Amino acid sequence: MNSRTITQKSTVILALLLIFGVAVSCRLVESLTGGEKAGTVNSLWPDVPPFAGATKADLAIPLGVRLMLRAAMQGKINFIAFTTPSSAQEVKDFYTVDLMKSAGWTPNQKGCLGDTEDQKNEGAVCLYQRQDGDKKEGLAIIVAEDKKKKETNIFYARIDLTEPSPSPTK
Repeated sequence: MNSRTITQKSTVILALLLIFGVAVSCRLVESLTGGEKAGTVNSLWPDVPPFAGATKADLAIPLGVRLMLRAAMQGKINFIAFTTPSSAQEVKDFYTVDLMKSAGWTPNQKGCLGDTEDQKNEGAVCLYQRQDGDKKEGLAIIVAEDKKKKETNIFYARIDLTEPSPSPTK
């Protein structure tokens, strides 16, 4: 065997080890973050008004976003996604301050905030909170229009904002 053959075999073995390592690490990251659909619920919560005509979708939250959410919320977040043929503006207009108040949620001052203030919106973020005794929750409704598919994605994320009870000191 000459040195060139040994170098080629070493390169192939190194490449295979690298591919194997990447594959294993990806699976490890997925298991640590709970998988791409980690934290999802099977149906919209009864205290969140559903948008008429929207259907449940298995939209995955990108890995980077999942890692940030998990770290920031320490696993206290659940989410669900829907799609609708309606526009983002129609979804934004549906989640009015009055509607959400009647469902027990306190909206931010403007209700839903669109991606623009002076024209039709292709996306929006709606933030709400509620408190029931010591339990405090937040709700985010993220609306994004997909022009290619001619549909709008609606992501609902519910976050447990309850402060942990202070542990007794000795």
